[in-house]
Amino acid sequence: MTYNSVYFLFFFFTFALFYFVLPGSLIKRIVILTGNLSFYLLAAGFRPLVFITGSYFLTCFVAHRIRSVYRLWEQESQSLSSKEKRLGFSQCKKKVFPLLLVGIILILGSLILTKAVRLAGGSAVKLIVPLGLSYYTLSCTGYLLDIYWGKIKTDPDPFGLLICITYFPIIVQGPISRYEKLLKQFENPPGFDYSRVCFGLQRMLWGLIKKSVISDRISLYTTSVFSHLSENAGLEILLAVLGNVAQLYTDFSGCMDIVIGASQVIGISLDENFREPFLALSSQEFWRRWHITLGQWFRDYVYMPIAMHPGHMKRVAAVRKKFGSRAGQAAASAVPILTVWILTGLWHGTGWGYLAWGIYWGLLILLETVFPESFLRFFKRIGFDTDSKGFHWLLRLRTLICFSIGRMLTALGSPWGLFRILGRLFHQARLNVLFNGSLFSHGLDGKDFLLVLAGLFLVFFTDLFHDIKHTDLRTALARKPLPIRWVIYFGGIILLILTGIYGSNYDPGSFIYGGF
Repeated sequence: MTYNSVYFLFFFFTFALFYFVLPGSLIKRIVILTGNLSFYLLAAGFRPLVFITGSYFLTCFVAHRIRSVYRLWEQESQSLSSKEKRLGFSQCKKKVFPLLLVGIILILGSLILTKAVRLAGGSAVKLIVPLGLSYYTLSCTGYLLDIYWGKIKTDPDPFGLLICITYFPIIVQGPISRYEKLLKQFENPPGFDYSRVCFGLQRMLWGLIKKSVISDRISLYTTSVFSHLSENAGLEILLAVLGNVAQLYTDFSGCMDIVIGASQVIGISLDENFREPFLALSSQEFWRRWHITLGQWFRDYVYMPIAMHPGHMKRVAAVRKKFGSRAGQAAASAVPILTVWILTGLWHGTGWGYLAWGIYWGLLILLETVFPESFLRFFKRIGFDTDSKGFHWLLRLRTLICFSIGRMLTALGSPWGLFRILGRLFHQARLNVLFNGSLFSHGLDGKDFLLVLAGLFLVFFTDLFHDIKHTDLRTALARKPLPIRWVIYFGGIILLILTGIYGSNYDPGSFIYGGF
């Protein structure tokens, strides 16, 4: 039962009916928890549920023990000075650190084991690959670290924490939400609101169109081309590379639209995970716009602890003093950036391809961090107006090229796949494939190509509108007369029904990031 299936829609509307009909905050919380557990059982089965509930109990126990020590200290330290309180809190952290470390190791253990088994070439047993493993383990780890660092100063709410960990819209692919924000919303879940429900359903419809009409249609072409790489012309491969980028974006952002929209229907606000990434002017900006919550998680729980560690700062100061500010900047950035991106690569998948992918992005971002103006100075010297809109579109094209190269590192399951693709890309262009019909031998005909192009144009226009106007089309649409709105709504539903990729061989499971 995946988010783009009829089964999920039936499940969600049944869940929403009970949620809105039954009164009272406590009853609504029980309905949400029942919906969470029901979804997990239907989507994954009973055995994976044992792992996620085990992670919940472990998280709750460790958080409770840490807060117990801190609460006792807070009671004893009321008469102390600020300096004495800081020293005392440091002692408390040292006292609970072994418990925190054991808890995190156990929580991340199944994820690490799964990655290790796959890296060794084995097949991970289903029992140790529960649904949403990569997402809820990071969320649990982040929650414990926030408790440990004192960012969360309240005792754990076991009931609310269980709802957060198992919340069905985010369990499969995120967004990776902060529990403190979710807990506050679950304390008093809102009732029915017509405008909010409409906005949520509109976003769900847009996500389904992205996934079923655009992404799944592109997948037919890219799978065919990459499966028979040596038989295809350079132009076919170029379209497959660009198509694969578009496929990934519409797949993952479409999933986020579905789950954020579904959560909005019942009045729970989730963090945005995308913000028009292909309008970014640099690699750094791109990753602040793509999979935003994962980037924030690694920033807060990996990058900052390394960058602010006294030992690291001391070494950076020594390098800066001896070799100058530029070397100091490189020393300050290299270790945390490369650590974050190696871990990000391994989080996305196992094998040398994903490791190379992580190193590739880490080096790109490191170069931009250490030499932020070098690229612009070069173009200024050869006569470009670097403040012009045209130059900004050139930078966006660079972003697309950088992302496409990164995708080629993993598209064939090996970093050497990049060279295989590039070799075939420039081997034979064979422009005649545009006219002899062979371009249509990969599962898509001319009408499909036109539909994909129209869909991608609509996605691009929507992203551009959001970026320029700093609002979304749903808000602009809400100002239109009622007949116009309903014509657009029904048009979208008809488009989804008539042009979505379905049929007896269709696999609706298959959100790409669900495999990460």
